[in-house]
Amino acid sequence: MIHKAGIAIGLLILIAIAVPAGAPLQISYVSSDSMSPTIDTNEGYVLVPVGTVQPGDIITFYSEERATYVTHRATQVTPDGIVTKGDGNPSTDQASGYPLVKPSDVSGKLLTVGNSVVVIPYLGTLLGTITSYWYVVVGTLAGYLLVGGSSSDRRRTRTHVLRSREIVLPVVVLVFVSGVVFVSLGAVQETEVYTVTEQPTPIPSTLTVGESATESISLQMTKSPFAHVVTETDGMEIVRISPESGTAVDSQPSAEAMGWLPWHPFESSTRTIDTRIPAQETTGPHATSIRMHPYPAVLPGKLITRLHGIHPLIAAISTVGTSILPLSLVYWLFVDTTAPLRSGRSRLERTLGGRR
Repeated sequence: MIHKAGIAIGLLILIAIAVPAGAPLQISYVSSDSMSPTIDTNEGYVLVPVGTVQPGDIITFYSEERATYVTHRATQVTPDGIVTKGDGNPSTDQASGYPLVKPSDVSGKLLTVGNSVVVIPYLGTLLGTITSYWYVVVGTLAGYLLVGGSSSDRRRTRTHVLRSREIVLPVVVLVFVSGVVFVSLGAVQETEVYTVTEQPTPIPSTLTVGESATESISLQMTKSPFAHVVTETDGMEIVRISPESGTAVDSQPSAEAMGWLPWHPFESSTRTIDTRIPAQETTGPHATSIRMHPYPAVLPGKLITRLHGIHPLIAAISTVGTSILPLSLVYWLFVDTTAPLRSGRSRLERTLGGRR
């Protein structure tokens, strides 16, 4: 029972972080303080389907201007759309230049009990830690499956002998799927929406029509020499990336892969990115975003970048698969997959030439 419960919990964790933002039922978290104090930064929530949006509902909707999903409160529902506002913001989104939210863009509303939102404390911090140290989580689950499988073997009847492949194959599949999920979710993104005006203004996050601008962005992500990072932008161009040491490097992703060791101790670091925002010809909101996707550097950097260009999931599958492939080949080529699981002493005796 405990063994099955452990597997169920692990699968629930994977499902919770793998469900896309557009799904009708999901667990997610806020990454800013715009909904504070109702929902603080990194606190999680449960999103449920919504029939008709009512004033006062906290909804999650997709914003094309921000190029991301937003969780704000509906303050007014009109025939033309929904007026939204973050509880921690001084004004509505529409007063800041964003259009009314279309009902078709609403993914759902936050689950409430009474008049209180169901909040999951530190969910964002937890998922961030799991994403950064996914190899520890996967290793723990794999070890749990192995130990649980060996323990259950002792409780089986003699009519069934547990073979090594019955344990190894599920573990390999678990490691592969979990690795792809965690690598796919390991991207760090920063989104900023600027307001383009006719005349220069000292107000932050504003641009002037016909003039380009420069911006320095700091992104916190996992520090490791064994990861290849692919950087992509929308609405801006990368001029230069300053790594943790402060030495400027070329803005293109590095093409050198140094290899990858899953037990390497990862640390958090901050990278400063200098960007250029092209001149805009019309007034209104201008959305910008920058994303950094780290992948295990088990393939040449140029190949990883090319695979990412096809689709990030393809790059994740290729790099994780390449990481697991050598050990899998060693097992299938040199280990008898039909051999029953026995004690360590019996295996040693077979290796040394059998029992005497």
